[in-house]
Amino acid sequence: MAGRNLPSARRGVSPVVGVVLMLVISVLLAATVSSVVFSASSDLNQQTPTVARSTGEFVIGPSGRCGENTVTIRHDGGDPVPADELEVAVGLPDNGARIVALPVSGTALSARNTADPDNVVYDYCVGGVIANGGQRWSAGRIIAFQLNAGGGTVEPGDSIEVRVVHAPTNGVLVEAELTARR
Repeated sequence: MAGRNLPSARRGVSPVVGVVLMLVISVLLAATVSSVVFSASSDLNQQTPTVARSTGEFVIGPSGRCGENTVTIRHDGGDPVPADELEVAVGLPDNGARIVALPVSGTALSARNTADPDNVVYDYCVGGVIANGGQRWSAGRIIAFQLNAGGGTVEPGDSIEVRVVHAPTNGVLVEAELTARR
């Protein structure tokens, strides 16, 4: 019965220790959650530019830019975007490609510029702001490239999908469905 007659000073020790432990756990948990939230919010500071208007065309006959099978996307209004922040995704009826690591130093793509296992994009002709060291893609300027869409891959009237992507934010600047024409 010696355990029943505890001094009154020791009766509250267990609940106080429990409360202190819960408080320490809560503070550590709050610190962990806030560090994750604040580190993720630093990515939110970068906004995707806005391309308010754009036009595009896909010419499967001679076009004067890159020869045949030329895709041209024109920036008609909105924010200017540096060429080194652009990527172009192309979707054909049965395959696709992505042009990356822009701009190129001349007018030809290298292996590092394409994520293109099916050879959808010709490697020897790009133009506009993604060629010759690059410029800012702004109103009135174009992006041009040539597809390997000859030999019956794309016929007049077929459609392709082109997306111009802001690489740092992975935001889509332009999404266009283009119909092949001669």
